Amino acid sequence: MLAAAFGVLLVAILALAAWSLTGSRPETASAEPGTYAQVSTPRTGEKDDLTTWGDSADPVKAIYLTAYNAGSANLEAYLKLLDRTELNAVVVDVKDVTGEVMYPSKVPLANEIGATRQVLDLKSLTKQLKERDVYAIARVAVFEDDILPRQRPDLAVTDSSTGAPWLNDAGQTWANQYNKEVWKYNVAVAKEAARAGFDEIQFDYIRFPSDGPMETIDYGKETYPKQQEALAAFLKYADSELHPMGVRVASDVFGLAATEDGAGVGQYIDTLAPYLDVVCPMAYPSHYPPGSYGYDDPNSEPYKVIEHTMTDFEKKTKDANPGIEIRPWLQDFTLGTPPYGPEEVRAQMDAVYDSGATGWLLWNADNDYTEMALKASSR
Repeated sequence: MLAAAFGVLLVAILALAAWSLTGSRPETASAEPGTYAQVSTPRTGEKDDLTTWGDSADPVKAIYLTAYNAGSANLEAYLKLLDRTELNAVVVDVKDVTGEVMYPSKVPLANEIGATRQVLDLKSLTKQLKERDVYAIARVAVFEDDILPRQRPDLAVTDSSTGAPWLNDAGQTWANQYNKEVWKYNVAVAKEAARAGFDEIQFDYIRFPSDGPMETIDYGKETYPKQQEALAAFLKYADSELHPMGVRVASDVFGLAATEDGAGVGQYIDTLAPYLDVVCPMAYPSHYPPGSYGYDDPNSEPYKVIEHTMTDFEKKTKDANPGIEIRPWLQDFTLGTPPYGPEEVRAQMDAVYDSGATGWLLWNADNDYTEMALKASSR
């Protein structure tokens, strides 16, 4: 997510809320993508009680962990950080942007294409997290994927000039947003994470490409008139499969997606929101272009940038999904000036609280977090 340029879900059925609070993961018959035999009604009521878990009334306050840190002896140091501070949740890479599935998945396609890795033991990990009363979020990067399209070019976004998988500026391939086999594959990975005990599935890269030779992109048969309709249809299918399992469904989006015509990548928030429990704007001030919200240097205005972003997302979601939780990603890294320390990180948190929201996620690609920005644990 850090590499994404300049950008940046309510009411659950009471029985599903109970499933989440107890940690139960009932199985459900699978609906084929595109048929939506079990699609839940878009959530348009009051905020659901899946915002909290266990005996805790605390909102989600999370840090991001790579699979390698979550799956190694390093995990204990992060759990101790959570013990000492207000942190109570972690976001862990289960499938990342490389296309690697970070555990020995039983999803047939993951094994056929050689995507599986031996980094995480999902059940062991969630057991450790539950023992420490930590809310567990599984991050699944969806459409930017550098394994699936190379091994299955029929599932790739294609370069019209070569007929080969299309590459962005970083040389990464993308899975086809319109292809329902791609949808099914990613949701199958998410379902394994749900069965292993994760409380929430956070989908990342729910978007179309934004850089590279855009003029040669070929999606083949575009089965939806608008890009945002394809993304919404994926989330609708994912929701129909995951919500009956008792997990919440979230999506990362660009911070400017609420105001900049879907940020040019199909992320029209009012179209996506009905199928989400949580929307996670990637509201890193350093990623907003000069002039955003009238600021020449948005990076130097951490409070104001988050304040404006939260206001924009509230406007875009209040009619589409009044119960949605807006839980932003906040910047805990330095990119340019000023350097970010406790004051800048805390200013972003304060803006979240002043907006009426209570949860947030901290991003640092190196998983090096500013403890001085965090309040001491009250647990």
